[in-house]
Amino acid sequence: MKKRRVNLTLPEDLWTKLHTRVPSRKISQYIAEATVARLAEEERVALRERLKEQYLVRATQDRQMAEEFFASEQEASDRIVE
Repeated sequence: MKKRRVNLTLPEDLWTKLHTRVPSRKISQYIAEATVARLAEEERVALRERLKEQYLVRATQDRQMAEEFFASEQEASDRIVE
């Protein structure tokens, strides 16, 4: 995979925590993995929202269709009973 060199500015306390937990030679890898995880979570959240919106649209359509069929079924049922 092609890599790009970047310059980051981090708050001092964040840098201290990062530097304490991660060996110096692994910091780039750690930040890359954390970024991948964060982006994946944001994509999951966006997908969940799109699915929810589509579900609500579909639920409304399904309800309308059920109401239409119920009226037709009720009318047919009334004719059979007569």
